[in-house]
Amino acid sequence: MIADLDRTAATLREMLPGGRAVTGIRPLTTGFSNETYLIEGIDLILRLPPSAGAMLDGHDVIAQAAIYRELGSPLGAPPVPEIVLSCEDASVLGTPFFVMARVPGESIHDIDLQPWFVEGSDDFRRGICRRWVSAFAGLAKLAPLDVLGRVVSPEDDARMWQAFARAANSVQLVEQFDRLLAVPAPLSGPPAVVHGDTKLSNLMWQDGEVSAVLDWEMALNGEPLADLGYMLYGFESAWHGPTTPQKQPGMPGRDQVIAWWEEVSGRSAEGVFWHEIAQIAKITAIIAEGTNMWVTGRSQDPKLAYFAKNLDYYLGVMRAMLDGGGF
Repeated sequence: MIADLDRTAATLREMLPGGRAVTGIRPLTTGFSNETYLIEGIDLILRLPPSAGAMLDGHDVIAQAAIYRELGSPLGAPPVPEIVLSCEDASVLGTPFFVMARVPGESIHDIDLQPWFVEGSDDFRRGICRRWVSAFAGLAKLAPLDVLGRVVSPEDDARMWQAFARAANSVQLVEQFDRLLAVPAPLSGPPAVVHGDTKLSNLMWQDGEVSAVLDWEMALNGEPLADLGYMLYGFESAWHGPTTPQKQPGMPGRDQVIAWWEEVSGRSAEGVFWHEIAQIAKITAIIAEGTNMWVTGRSQDPKLAYFAKNLDYYLGVMRAMLDGGGF
């Protein structure tokens, strides 16, 4: 977290267009993800790497600013915030940073659902879900972005997360990755843009419409079924229950989500089960690392105690899906 908000405000006052109007800096989110601050007076957003130390690779804020910039031009790309300033010079604020436009609307919280979402009609929530699925399904039509580098195969992506699990000392998870990787990943077509973290809370909403797609830390050029697999984990199956937003009345089932994804992407979702397991494994690897940080005393963040409490559940879900799929 920024130690001296007044000094930061003074620095940005000199750097930003219209910066003389800056009245202060207010924290919005801090922790293991990139830190977010509101630049008051000119209504812009400041993003910096997590001061607590990044749990994941991919928190290079300059690279993320480049992703937003490149996504701002292709036809059919989702709405993203405009980048106002990107600064690699760590001497300015003590770390690289970027400033972007503030997007109207708000995200839907993962657990503490807002009244406008809960109290809306069933049709309203169903429409939200369709637009959520469509926003990420549309990425399957985008050619790989230069800023995201080489194409990453589903197997190579899984091996990367397996290495993450190995570093977190999660022997069970490493073994489960081996079971998954014994079967080739199904492909839906040519590589495209993959967001990598397609939870509902990574969209901004205004009047029931998507105003921006955020948090591209895990984006890559790869197989779009990965994004569908990540979304499907939120919907009840024979192996796991729904996540909190998907429990609400009006939210569709898995079959409808798949049908919407196929309609918008123009691809077949056949073989998505492999990718759903891979995405659950990715989530479990992150939870395993958080657990490792907690039990070894590298962090006292209370959020990680919740990670430790839930690790066995995620390992059990992955094991049951591997067993059920004959892996």
